[in-house]
Amino acid sequence: MKKKLIAVDLDGTALHDHYTLNAETKKALIAAKEAGHTVVIATGRPYRGSLKFYKELGLDTPIINFNGAYVHHPEDDSFEEIVEQITIESAMEIFNSDIKKHILNAVCEYKDHLYIMNQDHFLGEWVWMENVDSVKYGVFSETLDMPPSGFVLQVTPGKEYEVMDYIREHFSGVVNCRNWGDNYQNIIEVYKTDINKGVAIGKIAKNLGFDVEDIIVFGDGDNDLEMIQFAGVGVAMENALEELKAIANHITKRNDEGGIAHYLYEHVLNQS
Repeated sequence: MKKKLIAVDLDGTALHDHYTLNAETKKALIAAKEAGHTVVIATGRPYRGSLKFYKELGLDTPIINFNGAYVHHPEDDSFEEIVEQITIESAMEIFNSDIKKHILNAVCEYKDHLYIMNQDHFLGEWVWMENVDSVKYGVFSETLDMPPSGFVLQVTPGKEYEVMDYIREHFSGVVNCRNWGDNYQNIIEVYKTDINKGVAIGKIAKNLGFDVEDIIVFGDGDNDLEMIQFAGVGVAMENALEELKAIANHITKRNDEGGIAHYLYEHVLNQS
């Protein structure tokens, strides 16, 4: 069987919960790597929030963070990293626009450098405060000294679609946005236009010498749409958004049922 490039999302896909890889999935991904396939993590998390799983899987491949805004190779300094950034001027224009009154808190990130508007409960588990290179608190006009790869807004509950509509209308061509859904409807992620996991996987595939038809990707959320569309085989988890399942080539079991492992053992590892 021709070797595959296997790209996996983390939360809701390869992870059993927020903190751990699903045991079956971990075993299957390691088996795929040992069989000569190439495994890549493609996540919206920062590098520090995904390094643990990179090490657990024993990977030696590039990693996609911030949904494609940051791509680098932890084990190969010769790999030409990709760092996409929103200009400080554009970021400040957004923060000072008419949506300002709806912003409760915000976090800007550049690699593992954090800029946090307010030091409060919003930090929580989603900011991954451990192993940061630097943290600056306060209004961004005083602290933001690097163009961010993207930023996250906590907005007034019930105002999320008003905020997203405003950003899309007034900053089209500069940034786009999505909310995190479920219990995080009022958390809005803002990212540079045309940056997504599909674009990042395409660049890695070209670098590593894979054709599109030899790429298999696994995902569950709207930040996985582009890579599901791009790959030769796009696999959605049973717990994925209906929109994602509608365009996927296959639907596998839930993340907490080892869905990645189920697919790999049935379609890849039994042919390796």
